[in-house]
Amino acid sequence: MKKKHKIDILGGGPAGLSVAYFARKKGYDICINEGSSAIGGNCRTIKMGEYRFDTGAHRFHDKIPSITKEVKKIMGGDLSKINRPSKIYFDGRMIDFPISFSSVMKNLKLSEILKIITENFLNIFKINVENKNFEELAYAKYGPTLSNLFLINYTEKLWGARANELQTTISGNRLKNLKILPMIIEMINKNRKVKHLEGSFYYPKYGYGTIFDSIAKQINYQNISLNSKVKKIFHDRKKIKEIELENGKTIEVKYIVNTLPINSIIQMLDPLPSANLVERASNLKFRNLKICLLELDFPKLSNNASIYFPDEHIAITRIYEPKNRSLQMAPRDKTSLAIEIPYTQGDRISILTDDEVIDMVKRTLIKEKLFKESDVLGNRLIDIKNAYPILKVGEEGNIRELVSFLQSFSNQKLIGRNVEFDYLHTHKIMDKAKLLVDTIDF
Repeated sequence: MKKKHKIDILGGGPAGLSVAYFARKKGYDICINEGSSAIGGNCRTIKMGEYRFDTGAHRFHDKIPSITKEVKKIMGGDLSKINRPSKIYFDGRMIDFPISFSSVMKNLKLSEILKIITENFLNIFKINVENKNFEELAYAKYGPTLSNLFLINYTEKLWGARANELQTTISGNRLKNLKILPMIIEMINKNRKVKHLEGSFYYPKYGYGTIFDSIAKQINYQNISLNSKVKKIFHDRKKIKEIELENGKTIEVKYIVNTLPINSIIQMLDPLPSANLVERASNLKFRNLKICLLELDFPKLSNNASIYFPDEHIAITRIYEPKNRSLQMAPRDKTSLAIEIPYTQGDRISILTDDEVIDMVKRTLIKEKLFKESDVLGNRLIDIKNAYPILKVGEEGNIRELVSFLQSFSNQKLIGRNVEFDYLHTHKIMDKAKLLVDTIDF
């Protein structure tokens, strides 16, 4: 039996839930079709006994005041401002991130420091130079020496591609506002600490995923259909007519908001678009993520929001300690770690069993003397598919064409990291969702 909905939303991650929230506020009827057994997408909080873990190192940034206000309202006051620095783990030592020269001076050789100073001094005189890829951006902000030590290897490990092949936008604006001269002043005058980037963020008491749990509660769980994976999207080349789920159910649609990966959407269309568009979509790639969760038998490892691992010989890219976001994430006398290992299907990480990945992670961190084997009380591995769209130079036009084609259907809107193929943070997604709902026209 066919069921009709005002707005059908494909995907129950942050983008889909945000659209549903603002659509309900405007009085629209909505139905979210989520392919998995849980909402939240890559922004979930899971429980392991007395421990809570986020499926990613998520933080809510106060970048758009109206959205911050909305999230505070959604959370009913359960949103605390946290100030935690991040660090780069380098040769057994912790380097400030964003990089400070005072931190660099303590940990590098004099010859390296002199090269860094020279390179960055020369960068001051490079005016209006367009950075065409991430490598060029990093060199322009930090110089080759510093970039090659801390940024390039990390970036290539995270994205599974050469830094000179990646778009500048993969930095997530983390390098955007860096000023080299103030940092040199900081190096000379250690009493003058320069604020490089906003180091504070908001975080809920019981994990980042509770933001989206709260949204789901407000839009009514009855409007969310779990285990409803989309198989086909039927259209007449002008409008989306019907969607078919893998369970065989078909749903007539009046209006659709699509948050699914853009290459998947193209493959679901019936009839298929041109062979050229299908091929273009198939060439887009995503980076997957394995997250190793460890329960540890001591109260604290560090005071950091995140710790980054640029060493190319270490598969780990980042660890975060949930307790540093909220004390409710672990027992008082214990702590925990979430350790990220990115991979692409077919590489050496992808063929390892869960136990093998966990064992590799433990051996690596024990070797780095971050904890002992006897400290580990429990573990678990979770697998996040399509964690990051791989944003390569030269694909911008390809993506624009694919997005433009999908937006040509008069009753379909697109939103989200995986369909827009853009590196979007929660505040940006929610802002876009609000604007999108305002443009819906039946």
